[in-house]
Amino acid sequence: MTQDHPAERYLLVATQSGATAERFLADAAALAGAGERVCLFLAADGVALGIRGASAGLPRFLGAGGRAWADEFTLAHRALHAAPLTPGVRTTGMGDLADWLLEPGTRVVWH
Repeated sequence: MTQDHPAERYLLVATQSGATAERFLADAAALAGAGERVCLFLAADGVALGIRGASAGLPRFLGAGGRAWADEFTLAHRALHAAPLTPGVRTTGMGDLADWLLEPGTRVVWH
């Protein structure tokens, strides 16, 4: 890509858990599997997806090449800061999310 046309990426924000969130993760895995750059930010109820063993879709998404972050504030607020996360999930904050939102070429889907 040239500087005039920065590479696009998807920033997916998951704020829910349960069956609809698993469908959202399946879509995210399909995007990543198709070679798209996909970043997933888990916040609010969505942080539950990042706990090891809580989601079948998250390991598939990570295995397809996606990257995942869990909101450190939500983890602490829900007393989950010491819970084991799915391997490959790292913690970060809303400041990083804001930076990603403002990066040129980012397509955002908020669920």
